[in-house]
Amino acid sequence: MTPDDVVDALRLPADCAVGVRVPKTQLQAHSDFSAADRRLLQDGLDTLHWAAAIRPDVVGIPAYAAADGSRRIPELHVMTLRARTGTKLTRLEELLHRAVPYPILLVGEEESGPRVSVALKRMSHMRSDGVVLDDPPVTASFGDVPAPAGDAFLSALQLDRQPRSDLSAVYEGWLACTTALRVAAVIGDFTLAGTLDAARTQLTALTESSRLEVEISKLVAQIKREKHIPRRIELQDEIKAKRVALSAAHDRLRVA
Repeated sequence: MTPDDVVDALRLPADCAVGVRVPKTQLQAHSDFSAADRRLLQDGLDTLHWAAAIRPDVVGIPAYAAADGSRRIPELHVMTLRARTGTKLTRLEELLHRAVPYPILLVGEEESGPRVSVALKRMSHMRSDGVVLDDPPVTASFGDVPAPAGDAFLSALQLDRQPRSDLSAVYEGWLACTTALRVAAVIGDFTLAGTLDAARTQLTALTESSRLEVEISKLVAQIKREKHIPRRIELQDEIKAKRVALSAAHDRLRVA
């Protein structure tokens, strides 16, 4: 499977197609990027293609503007990314989300399959034409999930299956899909959240799960080195407690 397969799964109208390669110079012009970030864009990015633009006049879905002016979504973009070997994809994806003023569905390429990234953003207080990310991008890889979960994700991603009240709702639907794909890497099943709040519950549980897994691994390594029986018993109790908490976090991933 390739990034183009993910773009095709959106089932966008033909008039949404753009097919333009985005120059690196345009991305590096972002005034908030450090010298290190600009080097990452120059050395780590192979190609970035603007595959599609979802505009109200083409898809019949209204633009979005928050009453307080904090968010403005006149259109959504779909882009495909190819990075060079050894590039820190997580940081590169974040820079691309920051560089593009509109919300983007960013589809990268890995050896194991496509990698999808989304990020909610709001208007910057420092730059009139800039945006800042609410949180780090939500990213999920096809190579981390069973094939049925990947197929379920592609089916759920279709534009016609997203909420149609406005473009913000469409993008929130894509965020829920991407979150569910990431959840599938943990529980094996594609469990799509029904609301943005439910998707955020999944993300919180994912963060907690990752933290607990790291802590359990450290305790397991520690208990192997520990020679004093009383301390080994204490460590075993800590591991049991954290495994109970991990099970509870996994249960919260299965939101309705």
